[in-house]
Amino acid sequence: MIQQRPFGRTGRKISELTLGTLNFGWQTDEATAFALLDAYHAAGGNAIQTAALGADRSAPSLALMQTEDLVARWRQSRGIPDGWLLIATRFRLRPAGDERGAFARALRRQCEESLRRLRTARLDLVLFEWDGERVPVDEMLAAFDQVVRAGLVRSLGVADMPAWRVADCLSRAYRNNWCRWEALQADYSLMVRARFEPEAMALCREQRLAFLARSPLAGGFLTRREDGEDSLPFTRRHWLNARFDNAYGEAALAAVAEIAARHEASPAQVALAWVLRNPVVTSATIGVRSLAQLDELVQGGRLVLSEADCAQLAAATAAEEVRLADPCLV
Repeated sequence: MIQQRPFGRTGRKISELTLGTLNFGWQTDEATAFALLDAYHAAGGNAIQTAALGADRSAPSLALMQTEDLVARWRQSRGIPDGWLLIATRFRLRPAGDERGAFARALRRQCEESLRRLRTARLDLVLFEWDGERVPVDEMLAAFDQVVRAGLVRSLGVADMPAWRVADCLSRAYRNNWCRWEALQADYSLMVRARFEPEAMALCREQRLAFLARSPLAGGFLTRREDGEDSLPFTRRHWLNARFDNAYGEAALAAVAEIAARHEASPAQVALAWVLRNPVVTSATIGVRSLAQLDELVQGGRLVLSEADCAQLAAATAAEEVRLADPCLV
């Protein structure tokens, strides 16, 4: 069964594996999506991440918003009451115009639309996708405080915000008696470590922030088997190689493959077990397209790495040499 961990200061428990649904409804058909949701829930999973992208809507944005509707129809068809699952919705808001109050209006409208699609009275967790200083920080924090106090949202989180800005936001929220962030989401894997160790990890631990590890398999790069076989599309593999095909990447793959052989496990299971071994990690978000992939990762959550295994992985991935590209690995 998938284990659960405390969700920051909220008093709730969240499963250590969060099921990402960004492919549901457009790359993963509804029947397969329902089967994956059934299997995940049966294995003890209670955390599902959807997405609702804001004002700059394009065809991919509309496709992503279908995931909220699909998850709602699955939940209602299975008779799962409100509150039994923790459903996170990720927002990207770029309101048109910069007049005062534009962000607050866009945020409230987005929350109301997500509530309608999810068919629920309150959003469990809103993850705000940070993209720089587009909106004054105090205006942004006040707007999020308003949707919580209005009863539209239970908890707030932020994605891809640097640790120094998270600390600043926590301080501002305290001084102004605003609702604060309760979760930080960011890419975290053997391939992407340096930018979160130790500053962000220490911040999450000291401030009791839930840390949600996105892309724990480095977008699929760490799933490559010793024979070179993988199930990723050619374009995806080409992009990952362009980012990680260096001495650092080869060292990481070699170490993961050796430890996987030692445990009779897959590279994906070793990479995931390494992320979950970190006590600061609250939950790792996984994206799967088949029941076999889901079962592999659920089993990976049970894999226990030894101190020697972790020392070998640490030595192989100590000097991060990632070629920076698009920072988002879904």
